[in-house]
Amino acid sequence: MKKIIITICMTMTVLAGMAQSPLSFHAKAGIGTSHFHGKHSSSDTKIAYKASVGAEYTLNKTWVLQSALEFVSIGGKDEMKNIGHIKMNELYLQIPLMIAARLQLGRDYQASLSVGPYAAIGVAGKTSGEVYDYFSSKPGEQEQRFRIDTFGSMVDGKMGNNRFDAGIAIGLTLEYRKFIIGAETQVGMVKVNEQINQVISHSEGEKGYFPKNFAAFFTLGYRFW
Repeated sequence: MKKIIITICMTMTVLAGMAQSPLSFHAKAGIGTSHFHGKHSSSDTKIAYKASVGAEYTLNKTWVLQSALEFVSIGGKDEMKNIGHIKMNELYLQIPLMIAARLQLGRDYQASLSVGPYAAIGVAGKTSGEVYDYFSSKPGEQEQRFRIDTFGSMVDGKMGNNRFDAGIAIGLTLEYRKFIIGAETQVGMVKVNEQINQVISHSEGEKGYFPKNFAAFFTLGYRFW
């Protein structure tokens, strides 16, 4: 009986310590839209989604440091000269490093606004679309469909996207006890693809097609402790 009581007391002590710890962990999942931004980019949006596990470190009553390991699916749809209509999908593993200002709204409610940089590495993705063959004289063969890897060199028959991406992320969250509701936006600062210009002919005065990623998500999450 004494051992049981000691075990219960030790368990309660550990749980109390975890509850008072400045470090906490959470999981999130979200859905949204993404497209390409930048000069000479008229990308249409596509469905995007993300899933993540993350941690927070409370500095004081107001400021919090946040980071996570995120799996993100983004991309866009575009019409490219001499290539045709394409739908580009990019799968990334990314890590944001955010600073958040937290406001206690009530006993069980709190809101926070976060901002910070993120870095991502492309792990997979496919690009599909249609290429118009102006020289084909056979009916029905002017448009040829294709499906290739998004990341990798065009010399190897891939789309030519850079695997590395980075930018700025902004998030707004509302928490009720351990449940998290949020809206997040990430703006890429790195050119997604510079090889496309090798096959696109530009009219005089154009500086090239250099798209960058943009995505927005609605997320739901749960804080473990």
